[in-house]
Amino acid sequence: MSKNTNSVLRKRLFVDPEVQGQLVLRVVLYWATCLMTVAMVVMCWRIVNGPARPFYRHLDDMWFHLGPALLASLILLPMVIMDVIRVSNRFVGPLLRLRRSLRNLASGQEVEPIRFRQGDFWQGFADEFNAVITRMKELEIAAYRTMEVGDDQSDQAKTLVHP
Repeated sequence: MSKNTNSVLRKRLFVDPEVQGQLVLRVVLYWATCLMTVAMVVMCWRIVNGPARPFYRHLDDMWFHLGPALLASLILLPMVIMDVIRVSNRFVGPLLRLRRSLRNLASGQEVEPIRFRQGDFWQGFADEFNAVITRMKELEIAAYRTMEVGDDQSDQAKTLVHP
């Protein structure tokens, strides 16, 4: 991968829609669940401890008292989502690079050692993967040498049998 391509990939935050999309969906669902839970608890508290009055009055009061909090949380939600995407990029990005390198390795292509960006999670995976690549190269060299020695011995045996 060239440096230019690598720098383009570094600027993309949303690199794995399947994983990061699920995380964003979870954040939104947790946000909605939290709002509904707080509203229900406050509503029940007001009904039990407040004066007796029609239900719609409680709803009007709830909107009056909790409306600003709902608006504030709605304003904060995009910031939370962006933060989740940024943090998830620190573990999704390395896994995508590792998966791409493993795919290339499995198909027999030459694979360069991988390096994760500073601040990425799972730096140890890159070191272990690079150790596997080094070991595979050593084994390939040893196998090649063994094949060369085997070919030389078979050539010598042919020469001895048929001078």
